[in-house]
Amino acid sequence: MPRPWTVESRTPLIDHRFLAVTAERVRTGTGVVLDPFFTVRSADWVLAVPVRPDGRVVLVEQYRHGLGAVARELPAGNVDAGEDPATAMLRELQEETGYTAVGAYRELGTLWPEPSRCQAQATGYLVPVGQDPGPSAPTADEDLAVVTASWDELLAPDHAGICHGTQLAFLLLAARWR
Repeated sequence: MPRPWTVESRTPLIDHRFLAVTAERVRTGTGVVLDPFFTVRSADWVLAVPVRPDGRVVLVEQYRHGLGAVARELPAGNVDAGEDPATAMLRELQEETGYTAVGAYRELGTLWPEPSRCQAQATGYLVPVGQDPGPSAPTADEDLAVVTASWDELLAPDHAGICHGTQLAFLLLAARWR
């Protein structure tokens, strides 16, 4: 059975509200020392798989600097300190798209997008929304376009242009309940 690692020392390298990076000296369960081993902490985040009465899924398009291009994604965002993930999801859904839940939503679970080094987790929800959005309220750093896609488009080989692995995993989980 694999054994946990032991942290022998920690040196914080970056401590910012959006990102913390720590260099650690760790001893693996087999006794190998890794020095440094870097861990990353960012905020936990949530996403919605919003489905309109016509069956179309609501998406956003926005520039992603790490990708260097516009990405098509599900509405998502960070969980604020002390905030319930479901509350954060409903907030992000309305802020980014103008859509609001019109019925009971279903939690799809929690995933660790990159558990080897990153300590953030993501929680997803399948959310019934109305046919038409109300006003959205994106934050100052968000430049978004709201689009929709059918389940056939989302489950096609190109995933309707979605390239974020964790978001694709939540789409596949949501597809069980559509």
